[in-house]
Amino acid sequence: MIIWGWGKVTRKFIGGVFERTCNYCNQTNVWRLCIATTWFTLFFIPIIPYKKKYQIACPSCGSYVELTREQFEKLKVEMQDAVSGKAAIETIDEGLKYSGKTETQINYLKQMEEYNKMKTDSE
Repeated sequence: MIIWGWGKVTRKFIGGVFERTCNYCNQTNVWRLCIATTWFTLFFIPIIPYKKKYQIACPSCGSYVELTREQFEKLKVEMQDAVSGKAAIETIDEGLKYSGKTETQINYLKQMEEYNKMKTDSE
């Protein structure tokens, strides 16, 4: 009989941050800023938190992107001040959008975005 364990994860959702298309479910939603806490359990009851991760999570499928504490705090503060926070959210979103890509892939994606922007502006 197991009376202790670890690995129970709870998420505390702070709020919606920005709209993004998920790489897993391909749905465009407002992603949520959250803190994922991992707990030590006793008789399946969470007792002691021992790990925190800061994330932006997809509300549809639950996939997430991990953030540093500094990025998390910056988004949290700017989420409360929506007027000045838009530029910082866009820079973090750009970093998330191109994460895991090579320099060639990033350049191609940026060129395609510019092309699509020019195409919509001319119409």
